[in-house]
Amino acid sequence: MFYLFLVVFIGILLYLEFRPFKRISLLEEKIEKNNFERPQYHKYNVIAHIHTQFSFDSLGKPSDIKKAMEENNIDFVFVTDHDNDNYKYFEDERVFAGIEKNTPDGRLLLLGNELPVISHPNNFEFEHYKWKGEFRPDYLYEIINIKDGVVWNKALSIISLLKNIIIFPVTWKILHKWNALIPLEKWSRLYFARAKGLKMIGGLDLHIKLVYQEHTHGILIPSYRSGFKWLVNQVYSKKPLEKKSDVLEALKQGNLHLSLKQKYGDFWGENNGNIYFPGDKTPLNSKLFCIFNHKKTVKILKKDNQPVVITKENSFFYEPKESGLYHFEVYEYDLKIGNLYLGFRPVAITNPFEVVNG
Repeated sequence: MFYLFLVVFIGILLYLEFRPFKRISLLEEKIEKNNFERPQYHKYNVIAHIHTQFSFDSLGKPSDIKKAMEENNIDFVFVTDHDNDNYKYFEDERVFAGIEKNTPDGRLLLLGNELPVISHPNNFEFEHYKWKGEFRPDYLYEIINIKDGVVWNKALSIISLLKNIIIFPVTWKILHKWNALIPLEKWSRLYFARAKGLKMIGGLDLHIKLVYQEHTHGILIPSYRSGFKWLVNQVYSKKPLEKKSDVLEALKQGNLHLSLKQKYGDFWGENNGNIYFPGDKTPLNSKLFCIFNHKKTVKILKKDNQPVVITKENSFFYEPKESGLYHFEVYEYDLKIGNLYLGFRPVAITNPFEVVNG
């Protein structure tokens, strides 16, 4: 009986460690793999949706944010405290005050007290999170919110945490493979079904719950230093972004992709010497480029959320022949058995290129 229990226990542990599973076939007939170089443009690492000591449920300080920015090469941060913008008294040229508030339509962020973001659009557990209003084109859409990934399937989140505690002597990571909890394909389908056309953004929704402070930078749980590794908006620009209005305009245009676990890449379009970024209107017959130099990753290019390219190539481009919304998704995996990928979990998604005729 003991050995039977042991076999069952190990089997469950392995299932939890290597889920989710995904059976896919590569779709590479229409891509080009020739060597090419990334054109000259600017990229900025932007954090959105964090809370500080000015929120009733967070303890983080401005100095903690700045230290985490230095360690993680973060360029700009948007603070969104609950129902107040008191961080404005600490605002500088890189960290901007905003607000998160309840409205009759649902939960709304105001980045920099200006740019509205539909927050928690994938959280259906709490009534005040459910978005009941219009998906207005001048609003951003928080396609990934880390907190929503945890509450989307609470039982799975708790079981995964217990699994990570058990294997902690091996991994030394309590949050080992946390991105396996992000159901990106489901959330993408929701986005295209109800909010297609809105520009997407990623939000940490990071709250500091515990602090042990004897020095300037104490021990925070969870910490900005670790949280800023979880989800970053990589923003593209043809010119330097020097002030808040510059960053807000780039976010409003959707010129970004979301990166998980600091797995960064480059995604852009070209046509007749012109450069296009995610979120841009892009002429038909442009070339859409991807560079993502990370091992064991699958890159998927989708037209109107249907795959047109599935590849493991680190760099390639595709020339659309039809109008539509084209976006990239990237997934990492642990093992591959035939067409079955084990540990298939998201690491990046771009805003759509709006490919238009003429």
